[in-house]
Amino acid sequence: MHALAFAGLCQQAMAQEGVYRWRTQTTDGRSFLNQADSEATDAVGRFELSCANGSGNIEVAVRMKDEQRAKFAEILKSGRYPDVALLGDGERGGSVIDALKMTDDPGWLYTFIVSADAEWLAEFEATGTLRFIVGKTIRDGDNLKVGLDAIRDFRSQCRKKPQPSPPAPQSSLPWTRPDPNAFPPVTMPPTVSR
Repeated sequence: MHALAFAGLCQQAMAQEGVYRWRTQTTDGRSFLNQADSEATDAVGRFELSCANGSGNIEVAVRMKDEQRAKFAEILKSGRYPDVALLGDGERGGSVIDALKMTDDPGWLYTFIVSADAEWLAEFEATGTLRFIVGKTIRDGDNLKVGLDAIRDFRSQCRKKPQPSPPAPQSSLPWTRPDPNAFPPVTMPPTVSR
């Protein structure tokens, strides 16, 4: 009986590994969230979110599609800086492109920074949907509803940790009881009567 239960658990774990889903990983004080079909793979989706744990900020890195590179080139040739409009239900936030980078795998990517408490990320956590526009012409995003628990864990690791209040200032000298004989008594001069 125990062997059958164990075999059932193993099958569930194996089936879970074959599913393309949001997955999180933490290494050296940094957390990463990406789309992959297993924990141990370099084959990940176009979107990777990362943060220094407890920093309060999340870096969103997006690998460009072929058609997006030409649109980025047009934006840069026009002398405009590509900004990012974050699209959500009823709310529109914004960010700026933090960096354009060339990587060996698979080419160009762009990054931008978002607060870990942004409404855009709250919607992402609830729905698995990322939606944004770069430079008013490049619509981008994705929708993957598998692994929402990983998104929640990732955001909780990235949120700014409350700072402990500083200790109350303390005097370096100990308190001593005042000495009543420290000063001589004051005597009043005699009054002259007329």
